[in-house]
Amino acid sequence: MDSEIITRAIVAWTGWGRTPWPDRDEASLVAEFGPALAVGVLAEVRRLEDEFYSSEASKVAPDLKSMGEQAAAEFRETHPEIGEEAVQALAWSYTFDFK
Repeated sequence: MDSEIITRAIVAWTGWGRTPWPDRDEASLVAEFGPALAVGVLAEVRRLEDEFYSSEASKVAPDLKSMGEQAAAEFRETHPEIGEEAVQALAWSYTFDFK
């Protein structure tokens, strides 16, 4: 799937820049991409979120900032095709969930 679409999808789905906390809103994907594309996009977004959350940063980082930076760096290494805004959205979600 196109990395630009996935980047936009992660940002929309998490609520990055739009909501005060991560909301993982499937309806935002339908609004952004239409119902047919949203189904496939959602599956890929969830898969990438699972990969991001496989980071051990939440267990070893000394603070939230370091935790987000470490998890994001690990994710960038394996997914350089994903846009920075999406990486930041996933880091925001990750640090929120592990605060």
